[in-house]
Amino acid sequence: MSSLPGISVLIPTLNAERYLEGCLRSVRSQDYPADLVEIIVADAGSTDSTLGILHRFGVDRVVPNPGVTGEAARAILNSLATKELILSIDSDNYLVGTDWLRRIAQPLMDDPSVFAAEPMRWDYTTSDPPMNRYFALSGINDPVSLFMGNYGRFSYLTGKWTEMPHTEERRNGYLVAELEPGHVPTMGANGFLVRTRVLQENPTGEYYFDIDVVNELVRRGHRRVAKVDISVGHHFARDLRAFRRKTRRRIEDFLYWRERRQYPWLSSGRGPIIRFTVYTLTVVPLLWQVARGWAKLRDAAWLYHVPVCWTTLWLYGWAVMRSGARRAPHSREGWQH
Repeated sequence: MSSLPGISVLIPTLNAERYLEGCLRSVRSQDYPADLVEIIVADAGSTDSTLGILHRFGVDRVVPNPGVTGEAARAILNSLATKELILSIDSDNYLVGTDWLRRIAQPLMDDPSVFAAEPMRWDYTTSDPPMNRYFALSGINDPVSLFMGNYGRFSYLTGKWTEMPHTEERRNGYLVAELEPGHVPTMGANGFLVRTRVLQENPTGEYYFDIDVVNELVRRGHRRVAKVDISVGHHFARDLRAFRRKTRRRIEDFLYWRERRQYPWLSSGRGPIIRFTVYTLTVVPLLWQVARGWAKLRDAAWLYHVPVCWTTLWLYGWAVMRSGARRAPHSREGWQH
């Protein structure tokens, strides 16, 4: 086995005290050589105990993020990475198992043509709130992705990690997928490991939109990505209120920046969006999906599928109607994870 590569762990923060300690502890507990791992944080002006937690865990560098958003933080962080590989995680992520870094780095050590690697699954933990379990089981953060097939984590509903066209080759502990330009799954965050030299081939300016960057890298010929048989934790939403808040932020940000965005959201056509709308309005098809999920793994969390779809449809519709009159990114004032 060749020597292990260095890894720059990059984390944006803003009032992240709720989950940050668990995130940093999972990184510091890795069996990876400590001198090969650097942690760099871009903080957007936290007023809670975030900075104290960062100091306590001895992160290598904390820099300000005047642009506030996660996309602004990523643009700063990517330019500061000094190691061979960049690992992008959020403060509400955690690495599952002490060998996580070794396993995610293995495909890039084995095969020079693999430019990036991601965990196959969201971590499913029965002690998590039901809403979080629902997202872990469905493999999504947005139900529209389930209908469009461009999700990038294993879904118990479909038995697949994506429905975007690709070829894949199974290896020991991971698979290598050959992606098609214009049909790239939503990937690039929450445990995305990429070769630093490849990522820095594509300067992004003041904002780094992860899925857009991956799509561009695939277009430029970097088409082989590994999906590793490990999980990454994501405290995505504790309840419907938290989900509604995060989804509203994401949609408003997207509509504000849409002229800059490059990811081909309609690569699967408009049919899946129409189907999502019809399924949601009529409810019964959603209940059939709930039943299918229950048959795969019995958990009452599947019942969240109906209100999540309804909430998403309402938020998308409302945001689109307002976008013509109000064009501004979602305010981060008072933001907390």
